Amino acid sequence: MAYPAADHLAPQIEEKEVARRARQTGALRLLFVGNLIPRKGLHTLLAALASLPLADFTLEVVGSLSADLGYAAAIRHQIEALGLVSTVHLHGALEDAALVDQYHRAQVLVVPSSYEGFGIVYLEGMGFGLPCIGTTSGAAGEIIVDGQTGFLIPAEDPAALAGCLRRMAADRELLGSMSLAARQRYRAHPTWEQTTEKIRDYLRTLTQG
Repeated sequence: MAYPAADHLAPQIEEKEVARRARQTGALRLLFVGNLIPRKGLHTLLAALASLPLADFTLEVVGSLSADLGYAAAIRHQIEALGLVSTVHLHGALEDAALVDQYHRAQVLVVPSSYEGFGIVYLEGMGFGLPCIGTTSGAAGEIIVDGQTGFLIPAEDPAALAGCLRRMAADRELLGSMSLAARQRYRAHPTWEQTTEKIRDYLRTLTQG
């Protein structure tokens, strides 16, 4: 089987840096990467954060604000209504260099989608040593090993998500082991070059058969 890959950003980070970053104290630095559309579940993440001490978390949101203007407006309203203005920062879509910088700064990638066909974004985050939180809906489970490289929660479940975030913020040793496991999971996955070569080999067998 030829799986999609996630090495297009060419992540460069050493394991000692992954471990050091994970064990940094202070507010847990969360990253959401995805267009602002309902399926990506940003509203669920905001609801989870609203139930937690605001000083314990920061959230950077990277993704198009114009894919669904109504939903983006609802997200802005939710941020204000929940008192998250100082905690959540909407960056819009970013060029690769700026996105890479966000991956380097973050400690956890959270994309609680109601459905993902494969979830390249999780592999992308793992390339930078980020444990990921996704949902049991869709194919996130093909990438995230619950309790090892991140957590899998039910879709549309802010309470379950809040529990995972609380645990990661309180136990930086756990976060460190998950971060290293996430980086190893990324390194074990085929690159785009390996995937395309597998496809080429398959097409050769068809033409030669």
